[in-house]
Amino acid sequence: MKPHLYYDIRDVLLAPARAFSAKAIFVMTTFLILALVVYDLGFYLAHLVDGAKLSVVYSVYGIFPGPSPALSGAVGHVVFGIGVLAAIYAVMLGLLGVAVFTMEQIRGNRFFSVAESLRFIRSRAKQLLLCELALVAFVTLIVALFAIAGLLGRIPVVGEWLYSFFYVFPAYFIALFTVFIVAVFQISIILAPAAAAAERRGEIFGVILETFSSIIRQPLRWGVYTIYAIVAGKLASFLYAYFAVRAVQFTNWAIGLTDGGKLAKLVESSLSHLPMRSDVVKETFNIFPGIDWGLDLLRFVRSGDSAASYVMAFMLFVIFASILGYFMAVIGTGQAYAYVVIRYKKDGYRIDQEEPIGETEHLPGEPIVEPLTGEKDSQQP
Repeated sequence: MKPHLYYDIRDVLLAPARAFSAKAIFVMTTFLILALVVYDLGFYLAHLVDGAKLSVVYSVYGIFPGPSPALSGAVGHVVFGIGVLAAIYAVMLGLLGVAVFTMEQIRGNRFFSVAESLRFIRSRAKQLLLCELALVAFVTLIVALFAIAGLLGRIPVVGEWLYSFFYVFPAYFIALFTVFIVAVFQISIILAPAAAAAERRGEIFGVILETFSSIIRQPLRWGVYTIYAIVAGKLASFLYAYFAVRAVQFTNWAIGLTDGGKLAKLVESSLSHLPMRSDVVKETFNIFPGIDWGLDLLRFVRSGDSAASYVMAFMLFVIFASILGYFMAVIGTGQAYAYVVIRYKKDGYRIDQEEPIGETEHLPGEPIVEPLTGEKDSQQP
């Protein structure tokens, strides 16, 4: 059964409820953990290349290192930058998985499985990567052209005149367009996965075109929908975090009726292995940044160092990651519905009239399905 679409902001309002799906949260959480692993590898490898002692660096930064590493060499910064980009790409793949769940629900397929979503992510991973690389390549080309122009500007007397004469046109207009490309590149981190999930042929140009078209033709609508999804996602994830903490407390209390409090102490001691004072943890269990009101988990921390406590610490970390996974799932779902609405507003195209991709057989590496016009052909062969 297909959800009823209004093709306005009412479709985005229910993003927190529609994202509260075990499949969506699982996929998003998995790729968030992958993103953290990749980011940490890049962060600590950068410090290793820079000549730092990893044990000292880890004692300072832990598993949630910030975006400002203490690096001095250029190679270390390059390695760190690669790690950041790889982590962002992993997050985009998670958003792609959430978006395809949403697109299939809109098309009427509520039984799209996790395995199918992972297969879809694998089939579109290259497409999503090449889309981002195309934008990066374009900006790099413009930078190279400006660098060449800088060399021409060093020509005695003539260089300054040429630079002054061509400063407004074409230099200024090219720079203005390039800044816009950079802005779209940043926006594409959350919007391109939705466009890729709706693109049925897996074409790179199609995703780039729809991403640009959505921003150029419907900037205000996209901005309002996105801001709402972020705010609603933060509030909804805080509510989820509250119930997650209460669920852990209930488990400890119920088990404590017969175990004499041993297992509850195990859970509390495992918290000492996690970065409880991290800003990431603080803001996750805070209702909203800038508002000092939330859950204080430090009072539950108990000292302890057993082998089982490390396993329990990992389990609690997964629960914590699912909170952030739900937050990102709300954003991904909101972007998917925003894209569906914007696509209808600017092109008159209704994605809900497409056939579900889960009902179409395809070969590995082949396009999922052929493109549809949005209307079913009434003539039978």
